[in-house]
Amino acid sequence: MAPLTQRSSPTEIVVFRVDDVMCGIDILQVQEIKKIHAHAVVYRAPSYVRGLVNMRGQVVTLIDVGHRLGLGAKRLDQPTPAIIVSVGGELVGLLVDEVDDVIAAAPSDVLPPPSNLGGVEGRFFEAVARTADGLVALIDVERIAGVAPPSTETSLREARR
Repeated sequence: MAPLTQRSSPTEIVVFRVDDVMCGIDILQVQEIKKIHAHAVVYRAPSYVRGLVNMRGQVVTLIDVGHRLGLGAKRLDQPTPAIIVSVGGELVGLLVDEVDDVIAAAPSDVLPPPSNLGGVEGRFFEAVARTADGLVALIDVERIAGVAPPSTETSLREARR
C-alpha cells in the first residue's frame, strides 16, 4: 500500500476522537468497528496494552490510543469503541473515545505531519489531512500498536507473554 502522502487518488479515512484530538485511519486498514464490553487483563504487559478480547475465536489485543499519545489512560468501566485493524497478522483493537465519520481526502489535502502536533506524541502519526472542519491526524497503525520500529517498541507477541 502506497504511503498516504504519495497517493494519486482520494483516500477514505475513518475519523475518530481521542480526548480532544481528531485522528484518522485509512479505511483500507480497518477490519471493523466494535464496542468493547468486557476484556481480559494482561498482567506485566506494557501500560498501553489494556487487555485481550475474543472476537469470533480470534484473540484481539486492545491498545489504548490516548495513552500512547500521552493523553492519559482510558477508563474501561463502560462500553468503549474499538477500531479493529490487522497488524503483522494479528488483530488489534484501537480503543478510542468516539468514532465520527468516514471522509474522502484528496491527495493534495494529505500532507506530512508537522514536527509538533499540539503536545501529543507526534511519532505515532504518518500524515495530516485537511478537511472542511480542520485537521485530522492520521495514525501510523503499526507504530501505535507497538510493532514498529522493533528496536524501540514491545511487540504484541511479547506483550501477550
